[in-house]
Amino acid sequence: MIRSNKLLSALLILSIIIISHSTQAQNIVQTSKIFKEEKPILFGGGLLLGGGNNSFQLGLNPELLKSYNKYIDAGIIANIYYSSFNMSFGSNEKIKNFQLGAGVFTRVWPVEQFFIQIQPEYNRTWTSANNYSNGERASTSFGATSILGGIGYGKHNADGMSYFSVMIDLLNADQSPYKIGQSRPQPIIRAGAGFPIFRKKKKAD
Repeated sequence: MIRSNKLLSALLILSIIIISHSTQAQNIVQTSKIFKEEKPILFGGGLLLGGGNNSFQLGLNPELLKSYNKYIDAGIIANIYYSSFNMSFGSNEKIKNFQLGAGVFTRVWPVEQFFIQIQPEYNRTWTSANNYSNGERASTSFGATSILGGIGYGKHNADGMSYFSVMIDLLNADQSPYKIGQSRPQPIIRAGAGFPIFRKKKKAD
């Protein structure tokens, strides 16, 4: 009986040693994978569609993006934007806007595939008004700061990203290109995709 207990104790000790070495080996492999994990910079773009009654918005939004982990993305974005609207339903006076801008953004992924986005930006707008009934025309330019906020659906990983989002301008300034001609904030619908342009593997120790 004593011999059996000694044998059982020896087997338990041997099992603990094997499990310990196995765990250490697994940790080394996992650590190696972390060191070798790719953190690519992604380049892509989004499309903007929006508007309300008697208005139309269309834009292109090239962006550079880096995923720091599975919860946070951050990047820079540019705006190339066009909009037009009538002053009122059936009006002969039409306003057209061309806008260039830039901003930064953060996407927070609280759960997989769904994100919250916040995006401060500055846009410069060139606008012209045409009255087709009498031929009068006027033009001007101005700038405005916006903070876009909203939610989206998509994916992001080392192989690329894709998304669909709905946002509004939280500041809703009178000269914001997302408000011009409208009394209330307008939904800003964007869809985009991106692909890695720079990959760098970290060396394992």
